[in-house]
Amino acid sequence: MTTEKKNDEIDLIEVFLKVGVGIKNLFNWFLNLLYKILLFFIRKIILTGIIIILLLAFGYYKYKTSPRYYSSSIEAYSNAISSIDMINYVNNIYELFRTNNIGELQSKLNIEQKELEKIKNVKAYKVIDLNKDGVTDEIDYYEKYSTADTLVSESRFVVKVEVFDPAIFPVIQASILSYIDKNKYINELNTIRKKQLNELIIKLDEEINALDSLKKTEYFKRNKTLVPQSGQLLVMNEKETKLYHDQIISLYKQKQDLEQNLELRTEPITIIQDFSALSTVENNLMSYIKLYGLIGFAIGILLSFIIEKRKGIIKIISDSRNK
Repeated sequence: MTTEKKNDEIDLIEVFLKVGVGIKNLFNWFLNLLYKILLFFIRKIILTGIIIILLLAFGYYKYKTSPRYYSSSIEAYSNAISSIDMINYVNNIYELFRTNNIGELQSKLNIEQKELEKIKNVKAYKVIDLNKDGVTDEIDYYEKYSTADTLVSESRFVVKVEVFDPAIFPVIQASILSYIDKNKYINELNTIRKKQLNELIIKLDEEINALDSLKKTEYFKRNKTLVPQSGQLLVMNEKETKLYHDQIISLYKQKQDLEQNLELRTEPITIIQDFSALSTVENNLMSYIKLYGLIGFAIGILLSFIIEKRKGIIKIISDSRNK
């Protein structure tokens, strides 16, 4: 048994030694790879640098010759229909801008062609509520979330507009609101919603009054039946009273929520935040430097690699042709 135990210990030590050697070899390989990459960059730094400078110069030229465009967003509640349906409806405009359908845009937005030329794009996006607390946590600009995702807000949405002249923001906002308001189906649904809210408020009032009357009746009943004898202390049971109180308060809160909804969200959509005067310049100089700098770097590395391995590449091409 002792001999077997010693053999097991020796085998375990050998395993650990092999693992240690393997890790050491992997670390050395990684360092060697980094060293080769560094040498490659040093050897090709001039060529890569020239290409980057050329692309940066081209990027600066593009910046100077292209018009600046600005972006801003409105965030809103969709009151009559779901946020997804409202996004789809607004994005009909996006499709018209994408296809440059000026005639339809003029018809739907009621904007002259001269003004339309100042607008680059209009698109609606989903609002993401990560904690389900009714607060906007993220705007799905990159469309990562599906329409069926539970994190997508059921009522909130965002419309982002890109323009060549910031002065056009109030015009396009009014046009979008008018475009939504002209939809007969959305307006009818909104009218039905307000009617139903009013009916619910009336019903809640009836329930509150009924509970209040019941509470008073129970209170006076107890006072009549529970008459204390001489020298005795009457102890009232407050369980029923507290239960009525909690129910009435709960109904009052529901009623106040409905009244707030009816008062603040009367139109098909309610603007939470309109277009900010501090709009963002989307195509500023830094965006061109980043874009063309990265393109120049990628082209420089690719070209350097091709030059470095040109003999092998030529051989592979030649062999494939001979086959």
